[in-house]
Amino acid sequence: MIIAEQKRKENIAEYLLYMYQVEDMIRANKLDLDSIEATLISRFEVSYEVKREMREWYKTLITMMHDEQKEVSGHLSILETTAEQLSEMHDQLLKQGIDNSYKETYSKAKPHIEALRMRSGHSKESDVQVALNGLYGLLILKLKKTLITEETTAAFETIRELVAELSSRYMEGTN
Repeated sequence: MIIAEQKRKENIAEYLLYMYQVEDMIRANKLDLDSIEATLISRFEVSYEVKREMREWYKTLITMMHDEQKEVSGHLSILETTAEQLSEMHDQLLKQGIDNSYKETYSKAKPHIEALRMRSGHSKESDVQVALNGLYGLLILKLKKTLITEETTAAFETIRELVAELSSRYMEGTN
């Protein structure tokens, strides 16, 4: 909750990636609030009131995951909507044709996004969602301490740059 709020204010892409991780942590705890309290909330050195707010936040997320049938996979609709807004901004930046910097960043990332799309089998997802999913997958590999090749690292750097630039523009537009 605390980290999510901060990331939402500072970097929308980091917020989405963090929330994807929160969804997976909730699933790893079998959507059980007591387990989440024991494994996640208890690790924070904050006041009782803040821990109570965190518990309510996780409780709300669990309810949303149940209501949206996202217990096993997928992202909450609030996160999907935010990713769609990013995707719409991405499309607008490309269609306007006046921002050569963004178009150049995109042209470097596009072949790597297409490769991710083919590997994932998610052909109908937007470039932005494919990029976010790929970056989240990379984060998971790093957390697992999986060896990542230089080629993969270089490919993801182009995707990271695109998402960072898009996120920055999104944040400028919302502040």
